[in-house]
Amino acid sequence: MNIKVIINPNLEEDIVLECREMTPQIEKMINTLDTLSINAVHRGKDITLGLDEVCFFETEDDAVYVHTAKDSFRTHYRLYELEASLPTSFMRASKSSIVNLNQIDSLERNITSSRSVQFYNSHKITYVSRMYFQQIKQRLKEESI
Repeated sequence: MNIKVIINPNLEEDIVLECREMTPQIEKMINTLDTLSINAVHRGKDITLGLDEVCFFETEDDAVYVHTAKDSFRTHYRLYELEASLPTSFMRASKSSIVNLNQIDSLERNITSSRSVQFYNSHKITYVSRMYFQQIKQRLKEESI
């Protein structure tokens, strides 16, 4: 298989794959590329966000929101769908949220026994349930080694 990359700053950020036939290797490549971004809606416009920008996903009033450091966007996915398709750098934090481990600045356990996550370059905080706190703490420890 030959791979050819042509960079053209005048084009949208689309990727076109041309192949003679669909092979398992090409399907795997497509799945990998698909998991690097997520579709969302912001002020009525469809947008695509890179997963590296995402701090966390959260449900609110029967809708799922994608939170970045500065903004939030609505997505049509359900948390269980996201949990099944996101890369391993994402982890469930509670019944209503999934966090990006790569974006976590600090993990706190407060006197009132509440647990929260703060993110790099953001004022945003999300809460972690007791059930997931130790798992997240362990994963962060493993990734920092």
